[in-house]
Amino acid sequence: MQLSSSECITWFAVTLTVCAAIVTVNLLSIILFIKNRSLRTRAMYLVINLTIADMFVGGFSHFHPFRLLSVVSCDIVKMNLSLELNVIINFLFSWFPLTSLTNIAVISLDRMHATIRPFRHRHTKKWVYGVTIAGVWALAAMVSTASLILRKYGKEWSYHHYLWHSYCCLCLLVICVSYSFIVVKFLCGAHPQHHGAANKQRKLTVTLFLMTIVSLLMWLPHAVYIFLLFQSLTSIMEFLSSEKLVRFELSLFVLSLMNSLVNPIVYTIRMPEFRKALLLLFKRQRRQNARDIPVHAP
Repeated sequence: MQLSSSECITWFAVTLTVCAAIVTVNLLSIILFIKNRSLRTRAMYLVINLTIADMFVGGFSHFHPFRLLSVVSCDIVKMNLSLELNVIINFLFSWFPLTSLTNIAVISLDRMHATIRPFRHRHTKKWVYGVTIAGVWALAAMVSTASLILRKYGKEWSYHHYLWHSYCCLCLLVICVSYSFIVVKFLCGAHPQHHGAANKQRKLTVTLFLMTIVSLLMWLPHAVYIFLLFQSLTSIMEFLSSEKLVRFELSLFVLSLMNSLVNPIVYTIRMPEFRKALLLLFKRQRRQNARDIPVHAP
């Protein structure tokens, strides 16, 4: 059996729309960070890096529906990729989401450092953030490369999934431990600080914590499903046809993509500086459009 052409087109349209929205929203956020010096503080460097990673997630994730729908022989799907191009796509499809997740874990460590050692954190050098950002991309690249090697040369073809999910679990552990320390510090701090800088850092920590929770709630269902699928594929196939599995996985995949879309929304709601910069950008654009409209003399 196969999915109808209309259903295939619908899935393509939904996925491409979400991917386009991710690229657009995150690109707009990057423009705001570039244009507004007040947003480019050291505390925001990792947030800017996350925005860049999320933009690339949206830019390359549209390949996944093509591969899934080819499983159920959609008439409109034609994927005749060379071996080299297929390897590159698989690498990028793994690299960018892992970079995003790694960056979220590093943000949690940075927030823990800012909460437990605020004085030292305020004096962290810019080059430390530069090295950290480079390390985030390099570490995600190494895990993606190792996963591809295991996929091609491993004795068991599912070994690369164990590596991928083990690394994701490590990132989740770092996030949970970091924010647990932060909560304990907030609740049990003997000498709470109330000056402006401390309150600003505390508000940023809460904002990034909410961003992390929302992102993980959208990302985890798809990750857990993929892990369980490869643990018990035979038993699952006894109850669900390949068409139903593809529909279910595509639904979870679209939900997981949304985690790269919600971050700028959280920034807009929680960060007055970001919201103000966004409003100013739209006001300038409206003024520019008004000047560009030709005025015809009567």
